[in-house]
Amino acid sequence: MSRIEKMSILGVRSFGIEDKDKQIITFFSPLTILVGPNGAGKTVSLQ
Repeated sequence: MSRIEKMSILGVRSFGIEDKDKQIITFFSPLTILVGPNGAGKTVSLQ
């Protein structure tokens, strides 16, 4: 079985294109995924 442990985001939507803007998302098990239509309040601010 394959799994993703970490993912980095750079230059997508509100994430900048500079190395200093890179965000790293660490996934834990079990993984919870939020899905829904645009405007449903899924956006999270990572700070």
